[in-house]
Amino acid sequence: MKSSRLFRGAALALAVGLLTTACGSFEGGGEAPSGAASKLTIALQFAPRANFALETDDAFVLTQVGCLETLLRYNAELGELEPLLATEWKQTEPTAWDFTLREGVRFQDGTDLTAEAVVASLNYLLKADAPPRAFTPAVVSGVEAVDAKTVRVSTETPSALVPFRLASGNTGILAPKAYTDAGIDPIKTCTGPFAPVSEQPKQSISLERNETYWGTKAALAQVDARFIVEGATRATQVQTGESQVALAIPAANAPELEQNSELVVNRAFTPRTTGLYFNTSKAPFDSLQVRKALQSALDLDAIAASVYDGAAKPAIGPFSPDEPWAPTGMTPVKKDTAAAKQLLTDARIAEGQLNLTLLAYNERPEFADLAAVIQANLAEIGFTVKIKASDYAAIEADLLAGDYDLSLLSRNHLTDIADPIGFLTADYTCEGGFNISQYCDKAVDAELTKANGEADASARHAIYAEVAKKLQEEAITVFIVSEETTAARRTNVQNFVDDPLARYAVTPELALTS
Repeated sequence: MKSSRLFRGAALALAVGLLTTACGSFEGGGEAPSGAASKLTIALQFAPRANFALETDDAFVLTQVGCLETLLRYNAELGELEPLLATEWKQTEPTAWDFTLREGVRFQDGTDLTAEAVVASLNYLLKADAPPRAFTPAVVSGVEAVDAKTVRVSTETPSALVPFRLASGNTGILAPKAYTDAGIDPIKTCTGPFAPVSEQPKQSISLERNETYWGTKAALAQVDARFIVEGATRATQVQTGESQVALAIPAANAPELEQNSELVVNRAFTPRTTGLYFNTSKAPFDSLQVRKALQSALDLDAIAASVYDGAAKPAIGPFSPDEPWAPTGMTPVKKDTAAAKQLLTDARIAEGQLNLTLLAYNERPEFADLAAVIQANLAEIGFTVKIKASDYAAIEADLLAGDYDLSLLSRNHLTDIADPIGFLTADYTCEGGFNISQYCDKAVDAELTKANGEADASARHAIYAEVAKKLQEEAITVFIVSEETTAARRTNVQNFVDDPLARYAVTPELALTS
């Protein structure tokens, strides 16, 4: 399967990290390579929220900092899976996949990577109160050790996508001692090129080079990963040199950073789309006419040009047009206030009848301006919209329960699983684990079930395209922009790649010159 060139560069990423927060002194760290600085500070966007539970998004921060590793790795440049902790994988039965573990791998506590340890890690996910979208008992029926170096993953029905699930950060493998009654302890329990040594909860995590790493030895001796929600603060830190790398730079800050000769700013389009979400199971958004009215009311061209400073493009459904699973022949919806008003009239919605609250979260700094534009656009068709901003953690429970009016949400459709089936199943099936739209169409469920068992990638892509077309045409979500990712680094940082799937940042190749 070939992916779009907008995902280039992820092949350089090698290690994964677990979401912990730490800062602290380094003791016993290895010597840095000759002629290189030994310690790097990186500013990340999200802080851990669930005590490092691997079934949550905390796992993906740990993948970023070079701690947590999975059985397989997705090479986004080539659109292919590659070996990581497993060297081989094959479908031994219609409902079973066997994974052969790499020889000579040790956890950072000195214990060996065994099939039993892998089985324990994966079964932890299946038994979680809220299993991850990538590895859920709804798909995976069991995990067992065939022998000391072979792990079998079984499914209820044939699935061609099990290997993709084993490349998700949620399926990272930790040493048995990491699983405690108090939660996950990632300190020196990963297999990656960097070992966490201390943490400052919700602020930072400190890591040192893993001197016994099975793969390429890390160039850096020490890493301090700081969790900074405010995008402007991340931009300031890299500009002043307090951090050498900063991820998720707000579009508004990027031009100033690009004028700084001591910085390199990287921009690339990602598999991420921002949308306006609502509960389609209750009034007024159970009405196609109301949903289409919202879709017609928004000025996507102006939003992309102003709110995102050109670092986004108007969305056409959940996928960017140059992705292999995007529908063909579609164009972005243009603002048409008159048409929107007529749709509301047809739906018997009187002007001024709807008073709604729009949720926006602070981790996406552009959402403040975006919410204001949406508020103004909807006012033109008679909606009264109140904006409520908070951290994402404060709104997630209400979103999942469908207890909200409108919400902005930025979704990377390849993060959970490096195939759109993960995103589509989670967000748009009747029992989807992240179905905040409360959308249920048995025909869509059936098509995605068919795709799950389809070994032919082009056939799967055709199914995804049809589902995406339906979501756009029925305005199940009002897709607003396809996004660009922006990262900044000091000029003395070598071999940094801004991973469009947000899985890797601190890799063995990452280095600092003096």
